[in-house]
Amino acid sequence: MKTIFTKFLAFSGILLLMLSSCKKDETKVVATNGKPGALTATADNVVLTSANADNVALSFNFTPSSYGYKAAITYTLQVDVKGDNFAKATNVSVSGKSFDYKVSDFNNALVNMGLIPGTTAEVEARIKSELGTNVSAAYSNVLTITVTPYASIITYPSLYVPGAYQGWSPPTAERISSVKDDKTYEGYVNFSDAGSLEFKYTSDPDWNHTNYGDGGAGSLSTDGGAGNLKVPSTGYFLLKGDLNAKTWSVTKTAWGIIGDATPNGWNSSTPLTYDSTNKVWSATVTLTGGLFVKFRANDAWDINLGDNKPANGVLKYGGENIPVAETGTYKITLDLSHPAYYIYRLIKQ
Repeated sequence: MKTIFTKFLAFSGILLLMLSSCKKDETKVVATNGKPGALTATADNVVLTSANADNVALSFNFTPSSYGYKAAITYTLQVDVKGDNFAKATNVSVSGKSFDYKVSDFNNALVNMGLIPGTTAEVEARIKSELGTNVSAAYSNVLTITVTPYASIITYPSLYVPGAYQGWSPPTAERISSVKDDKTYEGYVNFSDAGSLEFKYTSDPDWNHTNYGDGGAGSLSTDGGAGNLKVPSTGYFLLKGDLNAKTWSVTKTAWGIIGDATPNGWNSSTPLTYDSTNKVWSATVTLTGGLFVKFRANDAWDINLGDNKPANGVLKYGGENIPVAETGTYKITLDLSHPAYYIYRLIKQ
């Protein structure tokens, strides 16, 4: 019996020694709060254009964060308007150590942040590193980037406006468009030659579908013998067509900017000059910050354009007054060349 008890004690001792040895060999892994990596970008001033939509706007590169051991870390590129503290950031998942931001994607993100196309602004970018729900996220340094987004032009259902002003070629003609697709159309066309004032409307960019000519007394006719439509003089005209009522109209326009931010206040418009090459109205004007402007035709309120609320750089008839952020000299551009999708730019010089 004594022998058995002695053997039991020996065995227990060996077992305790083994357990003690196991505890000593155990390796404890403890995650620390992440040490953020560094973020860099290939540019700090980016002007985006639709012509380069498929190109890379800029590339972000960063060093991985450290959590004290090798771990699967989730990285997110965050971009937001400067001063917003990333409260409404655009988040993009990133794999690897770099991210190429395509022009079209970057532009969409900027416009969705509320930046006005054609207007220079500043955004901030950082990398967010996450290990898990029980470990605090780590953030890289913050980069400030100057950006100028472009307008993503919407093409609405349209009628084409071939005429003598452009050689009677429907495929290359200007258009008038219908925002609501309700068969009421409008758009602006410049007629610069006194001998080239006649035109027609066509339903397609050819002569093989429905063509609309002058039915008399402001009416449209699809009769093949109908005469051409015509503006009364050279100039920049607002053209309209209503296929429900079968009517049409033209209004000659000369555009200006008005508002308490302009030298003339709300009393009279400061005229803009038409650039037929770039198809925009423009002027360089001193504006007062904290005040407002609008665009109007013919120094009257019958046709006036303001922004939306909140402002997005796209104009609408009778829209909101446009705020001017800072006092200074501005290059002002009014672009009515995209039918029913009118945009502007206030670029501080």
